[in-house]
Amino acid sequence: MDARLQKKDEQEFLKNYKPGDYERPSVTSDILVFTTDENRLQILLIKREGYPYRNCWAIPGGFVGMKESTLEAAKRELKEEAGIENVHLEQLYTFSEPDRDPRMRIISVAYMATVPKYKIKNHFSGDDANSSEIFDIFLDDDGKLQLVGDSDALLITGNELAFDHEKIIKMAIKRLKGKINYSTLAFNFLKNRNAFTLRELYKIFNAVNGKEEDFSNFRKKIINIFSTEEKFISKIDITENTDTKGRPSRMWKCNNS
Repeated sequence: MDARLQKKDEQEFLKNYKPGDYERPSVTSDILVFTTDENRLQILLIKREGYPYRNCWAIPGGFVGMKESTLEAAKRELKEEAGIENVHLEQLYTFSEPDRDPRMRIISVAYMATVPKYKIKNHFSGDDANSSEIFDIFLDDDGKLQLVGDSDALLITGNELAFDHEKIIKMAIKRLKGKINYSTLAFNFLKNRNAFTLRELYKIFNAVNGKEEDFSNFRKKIINIFSTEEKFISKIDITENTDTKGRPSRMWKCNNS
């Protein structure tokens, strides 16, 4: 077929096409914001202001606009619902079970942010959230999820979360644990990538893995992988008196900061 004729036929087809002839699901973007505090992995949640799941804790998120990508929607929702912006987002998974939302057929694209605590310290609740909170994460060997809030000794279990957000959080934690031992993910949690101690990095690894590793073995592993092999980190001519025995600790930096 002649290319011009084919283009004309396609234009005619699109002109007469009726999207309403087909059922269409809505799409949302959900954002898991993770940080660490000492040896604890933490997540930012919002309390929903409206139905469904009114007053339940949930991952920040919302509907994708007709003229934006899921990533653009994730950034917008994070700013509107929690006042957080300028953080790197990594796509986690697409959740598409037909009955995951009681309102209608909704497909959710979930994103993860791994950030130092100071970047979300001034979070607030906005848009359709009536409050926000940073929770410590506890996930036992049986898969039971518990979340403890920073304030008022707030304790919730995974099945008290809105929608299928317990499932999303568990998958994200599994992804974090998998990536932290072979990627540079842990360095995203550092307060200062240009000056840090291996003890700081050690606490981050412990927080994500949910268990404490021997520091001597950890130190050898990190230096071997990220300094000797990958050249991702290097020593700097600064020390800090943070060693547990009172000795100055060697400072390091990320070479691509």
